[in-house]
Formats: sequence, C-alpha cells, structure tokens
Amino acid sequence: MSLLSALGLVWLVCGFTCVCEAALDAKAASKKHCDHRKTCEGIAYDIREAVCCEKKLHSGAVLSCCGNQPYNPAVATCCKVEQKCTLHVNVTLGLSEEVSACCGLEAYNPLNEMCCQSTVVPKPVPKAQCCGKDAFDVDKQLCCGPLNNKTILTRKSSHHQCCGHAQYDTLKECCFWNDEISEVHPLNSSSCANESAQIVSALCFQSSTTATLPPQAQYCDKEVFDVDKQLCCGPYNNKTILTRKSSHHQCCGHGQYDTLKECCFWNDEISEVHPLNSSHCASGHAPKSPQPNCTKPDLSLCGSSCYNPKEFHCCERNQTKTPWCGSAGQCDGVPTVYNPRTQFCCDGCVLELKSWRDQDREDGEEFSEISIPYNPAKGTVCCFQFHGSPGQHCCGTEIYQPHTEICCDGHRHPKVENGHCCGIKAYNTKDPQMKCCAGTLHNVTSLSGTRECCGSSLQNPEDVCCSSEDKELLYSNKKGFRCCGHLYYNTSLWSCCAGTLSPLHQPHQCQDKIKESRFLSVSNLNDTHLCEEMKIGTVESVSPHSIVFSSALKIHGMNATVSPLPTPYILKTDYCNFPKLIPGKTYFFDEVTFFTDFSHDSVFQSLHFIVSKCYPIETP
Repeated sequence: MSLLSALGLVWLVCGFTCVCEAALDAKAASKKHCDHRKTCEGIAYDIREAVCCEKKLHSGAVLSCCGNQPYNPAVATCCKVEQKCTLHVNVTLGLSEEVSACCGLEAYNPLNEMCCQSTVVPKPVPKAQCCGKDAFDVDKQLCCGPLNNKTILTRKSSHHQCCGHAQYDTLKECCFWNDEISEVHPLNSSSCANESAQIVSALCFQSSTTATLPPQAQYCDKEVFDVDKQLCCGPYNNKTILTRKSSHHQCCGHGQYDTLKECCFWNDEISEVHPLNSSHCASGHAPKSPQPNCTKPDLSLCGSSCYNPKEFHCCERNQTKTPWCGSAGQCDGVPTVYNPRTQFCCDGCVLELKSWRDQDREDGEEFSEISIPYNPAKGTVCCFQFHGSPGQHCCGTEIYQPHTEICCDGHRHPKVENGHCCGIKAYNTKDPQMKCCAGTLHNVTSLSGTRECCGSSLQNPEDVCCSSEDKELLYSNKKGFRCCGHLYYNTSLWSCCAGTLSPLHQPHQCQDKIKESRFLSVSNLNDTHLCEEMKIGTVESVSPHSIVFSSALKIHGMNATVSPLPTPYILKTDYCNFPKLIPGKTYFFDEVTFFTDFSHDSVFQSLHFIVSKCYPIETP
C-alpha cells in the first residue's frame, strides 16, 4: 500500500464527520473573553499576529512588550530595572529569553558569561566566581583583599589561602594581623602562637572566598534566600525574607497568605489577607456556586442551569482552550444552554443562526436550497443545505465549508492549490516564496539568498541555529562556539555528548572529533532532500556505539511509498555525535542526521506534509 493511500485511509477512519449546522450571524450575540482575541484602544487583534504595547498596536507574530517596545522573545531579551519608582527597560538583540539572564539592563548567556557587580564578563572556567567586577577560577586562583579592593592571585597550591592581598601556605604559615595590617609568619613563630592569629586567619579565609550558592538560592534585594523554604516579600528596595509556611503560601505585601484558603486584597495600596469565601475575595477568588438540583425526569444539567434536552441543548467546549474566537459569540468557557432553532454551538460559543440563503447572498455565491427534516431531540440543528455540500462544520468557533475552505487553528481561509496550514494561516506548500517556520508564515520574496527556519524565525546568514527536540534558538555566530542541543557553548569551557554538556577538564578534550549535537529541521530541507528516502522509528535504547529502534519504517516522499524495516532496527554510530534521544519517542532520521518538525504537532501531520509537498495530490 502506498503511503498516500495509507494516509487517506486514516483520514477516512479518523476524520469523517457528517454535521448539519447553520451559518454564523456576525452581528449577533454579545462580545465575550476569548483566549487569543484582544483589543487595543478599541481595535480587535489576535495576539498571534500582533501585540499591544502601552496602547499602541504593532503587527508581527510571536511578539511581546518591553515597556513600549515590541520584541520577539525567541531572538531578543527584555531587561528591566526599577530606580526610584521609575522603570527602565532595554532590549538586547541576538539572545533568546529561553537561555538568557539580565545583568542590570544588559542580557547575557549564563552558560558562557557571568554578571559581576552589574558587569557582564566571560567565564574563564565553567565554575567561575566573581571577584569584584572580574571572574576567577576558584581551583587555580584566589580572590584576596577587602570587599571593595580585591585582587586575583594565581593560587600556589590547594592549601594556600588569602592573607590581605597576599597568600600563605596553611601547612607552614599563618596570617597575622597587626593594626589592620596582614603579615605572613612561619607556623612555629611566636606570632602564630597567638590564638587570635589563627581565628583571624580563618575569618580571612571565609571572607576571601565566595561560597557556592545552592540552585534554589536567589537574592532578595542584597540578601540570599531559599526559594523553596522562604519568601521574598514587599515592594522593590523594601523587601523582607519570611519563612514559608507551606508550598502554597505566597506574598501579600510584607506578609504571606494561604492560596488554598485566603486571598490577598489590596485597598489603597494596603494589602490585607481575607478568607477565600469573604466578599473581598469574590472578584478573583469567588467560591464555586452550588449546583442546581435537576430532580425532574425531563431535565438535565448544563453548567449551573437545568434544561429540557427535547427543547434545548448544552453548548460545551471540545477543547481545554478555544484556539480562537470571533468578535461575536458567548465564549466564556462555561457550558451554556441554547435554543437549536435559533442558535448554534461551536466549541463553547453560542452563535445566532441564519439561513444558507442569507449567508451565500452575502458571499455572492450561487446555491441550490433544499429542505432538511428538523428534529432537535435527535440533534438536527439546521434547516437548509446545499446540493453537493458536505454540510457546515466548526472551525474553532466559526463555521466553514470543507469543500471550499481550509480551517487553520480556528481561522478559515479559501482553499488554495496544495493548501496547508501554517499556524493560523494557509499557504501553498509548493510556493517557493512562502516558508512556514514553527507555525509562523514568512514571505521570502524580498529576502536575498536562502533563508532557513530557526523556531518561528528566519535565520540570517551570520546567525547559528541550535536545536534540541523541543527548542530551536538563534545565536550570533562566534569563533570557538558550537551547538549542543539548543545551547550554544564555548568549546574552551564545555564538552558535549548526546546533547548534554559537561565541564571541560582537559584542553581540547576530543572536541575536534565531535560534530555538533543538534537536530535538523524538516522545514529547512530542500525538496530533493525532503522527498528522497528517509526513515522513521521509535527509539528503544541507546548505547555508546549504536541506537536501537522499534517499529521502524522507510518512507519515500516522491514515490509516496512506505516499507517496514527489520525489528529491531540498529543504527551503528557514535551516539555522542547525535542529539539527546529519549527512549519511547519517535524520530525522523537518516544514516547521519536526526530531524525534528516544529511546524506540526504530530508525526502524522509531518508525514502528511512530506507527502503532500513531494507527491501530486489528486483533487476529488
């Protein structure tokens, strides 16, 4: 059986529906909250296509706000600093927020850099620490001197410690302090016999070294606190560290409250803790209303209402979150009773009905109208249908015609040749001017050279794209750096094996033998590579010299064929040169590369994309 035939069979089995529904009246029903639909100064927009920053609308996909500036968190970082009640912001380009931290208003990569007294400095070693505004190697160096006058010294041995701006051998010497002047003396001298010298020496040692903070430690203003056991509460520059009473306690001003039993109520900038069932908490923490008792035999429950199924229906969401909602319709996520004679339900939104005649006259289309028997008790909810029409279907909370339209994540579009969805938009997969990157559609007509996808962005020639199984991130190209999954690492600091970084203990430790450990994107394959032979299989186990797959298949997009491979299928290779592979997960691969597909949500969608792009689709 060809792959195309197999795909068609699955579509028939899994995707067949026959629904008779009526059209949407865009002017009917009141406006309600929708997950992706917002307004900016009265202008409606989809947050996947634009962003509103301080009351100004900016067009563009996957944007966020940094003050009044729009930016893309996938390729830039927003840093904020509050000074005297004034918020200062800055956008650092070329570094994704996925891997960045802020040093004041400057973003940096903590993997290869560190922040020392508001200054970004490169790490000399993976476990480097700060010495004033510089970084030092705690294994080979010492940071000596008073707090505001530090000096970095080359450590003579593991048992050398600081004595003022100098160092001494703790096995043979002591650090003697005389009128705030430090002196190094032989251990058997009279100066070292003084017990205070030993104590001062110990104190000097403690103050001259920087303790390594545990992973859960963070700063609360200038103090360190344990985020698992403590809370940092209060306004900026006036914070207090509290012992956390439980894992569900959070800050409320300088106090804390139990989120399961209480709420934090603000009144004229004064915070108050109130019981969750109090009137103060009603706005944000209202207790659930008691369910009505639908005791009569002809009544059923819909949300918080009783209804008669013979006369009315219950409109509920099919998904946890409705992907998109039009400007009209009840879309608040609460099951709602509706009248099927005059209303229609699409994924939790109640819409007003109008006949096909009205709908198509607006669209300027010709139609042939027939009457359909109406029986609300059996679930029939419309009275008109076209000859040859498969019936109307829901596209999110809109209604669309599958014969003439395509539904993309709740947005409907006219069908186009070789039509495929890219996020909420539709495009021709064989159009060389259009490129789909992780659900964001780009027009590459005006761009010079070949541009590849990196996540939802297009990669510039001077950039590097690093990818793991679930992330693709852009970095500015740097000499001596490589990809390890989605991380971009300094080869003088780290070594990478199978997508995992380890501190480099020896210079040039096997680095020349290891290729970059990353996935390649299906979106970046040219038609020749995409349409030739490729394999797909589920990882069963991984060893240093081979990878074992179960249920492996060989596919050929150009021929739309699929054939099974031996079980188990063993790929002999040095696993360090491949990205991290998780047993039980399914991957596309060939003999030298593993691929990921950020533009589709499932293996089935990826297969359909490959075949539809490589093999001519027959129009029914």
